Amino acid sequence: MDDNSRFFPGRSPLAPQTAEKVFESVRRDAVTALSGVLAGFWGDIEEQVRLAAIASHDSRAIYDDRLAIRLLNQRALELASRYRESLEGAFDLWRNPRPRGVDNKSLSLMSEGQLEVHLAGQQIVELLEHQLMHPLHMLHERLDALATALGLPRQAPESNPLRPDVPVQAFVKLFSEDDLTPELRRLIFLQLEKRLSKSLVDLYTKVNSALEHDFAPREMPIPPQAAAPQPSNAGWVPDGGLVESNLPQQGGHANPAQPTAAPWGYQGGQPMGGPAMGAHPIGGQSMAGGDQGVGGMLSDGSRPLRYRETVHQQLRAWRQSVLRRGSMPPPSSALVGVRVLAPQELLGIASMLQGDDPAPYVRALTGDDSRPLSAVIRDQIVTGSRQLGLDPTQTRFNEIDEDAIDLVGILLQTLAHSHAALGRSRALYGRLVAPYLKLALSDDSLFEQRAHPGRKLLEALSEACDGNTGESPQDQQTLTHAELAVDRVVEDYRDDKAIFEMAASELRDHLDQQKKIRDIAEQRAAEAVGGRERLQHARRAVDELLVSRLGQRSLTTGIAEFLTGHWRHHLVQTWLREGPSSAQYLSALSIGDGLMQADADAARCEGGRVADKILELQAPLGRCYASCGLDASAARDSLAKIVTSLAFPDQPRMVHPVTVEEPVVEASDAANWGGLRLVGGNDGGDYDLSMAARMRRLRVGQSLRLIEEDGRESTARIAWVSPLTSRFLIVNRRGMRKLVVSPEELAALVAKGRVALRSSEAPFDEAMRDMWQQLGQSRVAVS
Repeated sequence: MDDNSRFFPGRSPLAPQTAEKVFESVRRDAVTALSGVLAGFWGDIEEQVRLAAIASHDSRAIYDDRLAIRLLNQRALELASRYRESLEGAFDLWRNPRPRGVDNKSLSLMSEGQLEVHLAGQQIVELLEHQLMHPLHMLHERLDALATALGLPRQAPESNPLRPDVPVQAFVKLFSEDDLTPELRRLIFLQLEKRLSKSLVDLYTKVNSALEHDFAPREMPIPPQAAAPQPSNAGWVPDGGLVESNLPQQGGHANPAQPTAAPWGYQGGQPMGGPAMGAHPIGGQSMAGGDQGVGGMLSDGSRPLRYRETVHQQLRAWRQSVLRRGSMPPPSSALVGVRVLAPQELLGIASMLQGDDPAPYVRALTGDDSRPLSAVIRDQIVTGSRQLGLDPTQTRFNEIDEDAIDLVGILLQTLAHSHAALGRSRALYGRLVAPYLKLALSDDSLFEQRAHPGRKLLEALSEACDGNTGESPQDQQTLTHAELAVDRVVEDYRDDKAIFEMAASELRDHLDQQKKIRDIAEQRAAEAVGGRERLQHARRAVDELLVSRLGQRSLTTGIAEFLTGHWRHHLVQTWLREGPSSAQYLSALSIGDGLMQADADAARCEGGRVADKILELQAPLGRCYASCGLDASAARDSLAKIVTSLAFPDQPRMVHPVTVEEPVVEASDAANWGGLRLVGGNDGGDYDLSMAARMRRLRVGQSLRLIEEDGRESTARIAWVSPLTSRFLIVNRRGMRKLVVSPEELAALVAKGRVALRSSEAPFDEAMRDMWQQLGQSRVAVS
């Protein structure tokens, strides 16, 4: 067989008829599972819209949402049929591949609605491909083998009919430009992501299992003299995907002169296949050998490294570049008589450290000790091993334990630096070093499962400490609850990780209470800022209307005073309460128009028409006086003045200039806090126009970091975006107003270094991403 064959020794190709049956079975299962995503889909969305309508005050938007989802629900069968046809079409294209034709269609611009739907679908595709990277890669390999059995040419991963892009694009194509309102689009794609994620996980598991026996690629046997330790088959794929560093590929094969990479799996405390490369005496130096590039091939060129092996290799590189920089490996004879520290021995040392003073870890987290936290942990383990009667120079870790130590050290140090501003907060992370070391040594799912109890506690602790400077009683109370949660773990954790769940739950209950208080404060701050903006906008709109109506019209003094006084106030109040398109506002407009017409009729001595108009306007005038706060006596006086003005045709009439109220100029937060120089109401500082465009796309909930003039940092978030001016209300962690700035002012503050945009990821996810970046940089440095 040639080198490019996808069949392997010991396996014969299946008959085409059998392969065809397998394909039809996979097709049937896939189309059935993915079509089930739309089962009850529109009814669930309609229920969500109904519940949202109860709490919303925007009756027009809710009406549009309910109308749109009702129309979609009526078309449910048609949409499901079109969706299923698209899925079937993807399998037809894979089974009968055709050369891609030349598309002679002219390009056209997408509407804004089409673009938003397209981007929403693209985001879901990227998320699902990231989450399902490993099973998707395995699935492509097995479909590739199935294609060979069917006599099909090798196909690219982009033609895989089971890739997430197929159901998402089939879903996107169901909608025309005007089918979805903005809020309905958000609800629909959130529901799609939730349902499709679960369906694809189940589907990939089922299809991979069905294809495993006959279509899983097998590796070529390796001659005994060239055999290298084989890694474990367990692929490391955390929930939510693995954030991989963008490292250059290090060639196709490793240098044969370099030692083979150490595997992940171990037996009996010893590496499978021999001594661990990189294992070192507890009190001595590294025995690290050469490496190959992350994501590259093993030294025998047989297959790419898997996830756990990639992390393993990156951690080895990090240890060489950070922990043992400048040290030379000792000769191999140094391992004679050195034994590997057994897992139970290391757990015993960690249990002993759990009750010791955490001050060494705290000094590393606060910066008083310049060493990495991982180095400090090793030193404490050395001290603990001596207390157990072990000789650190004759004992070494295996690399699994070294990896656990480094992962815990880097993770806690990253979280402390990014989310703990006070020494008191960082001390909490220091106290958790020993419990989390024990947890990582006995359960590595801490780094894989989003629902892991240890992860929940770190999420809650980071939220409690993030930007918490302890300035208010509420912040002090939050830190106290965080300390109680840490106390529970340090005192009670032995081997039951439910302790982490309990501590996280207690702290989360407090944080949820604080969040309710913060939400109320944010709502009040938004209502205050929004109320001022609406008032100014209403006054400006009414002033423009008065200028247009009264600018060139001659009126009696009594009518002009009423229009520029009581009527103006009534229009502003009605605009604020009911809106400029309401029937009440139109009725208020009719008062002024009617009086101006009556004044013109009086000038022409048409007394009958004047009297009819006054009687017609009696009820609207009463509502006008009521909104102005006039009592019965004052209202009668004002009405008498109007009647007197209209009773005498020879009353002097003239054009009365309208005095426009100057808007109250608020002090600029950008100038007062950020030191920006304002020119003509605009920021005079330098900022990138593209950055300003990015700022305009920010939404409620975006996290920010504010840097004071003295260098202190605080956490903030966007709590409200003005629908009138697009200004942002930025609040602190307690929900209190901090800044109100325009997108241009925010861009200038970012350019000046006073504001930094933060990731809106969960703290643990953000720390993991930063950790992989650190490991990737170390890998590049070593290579």
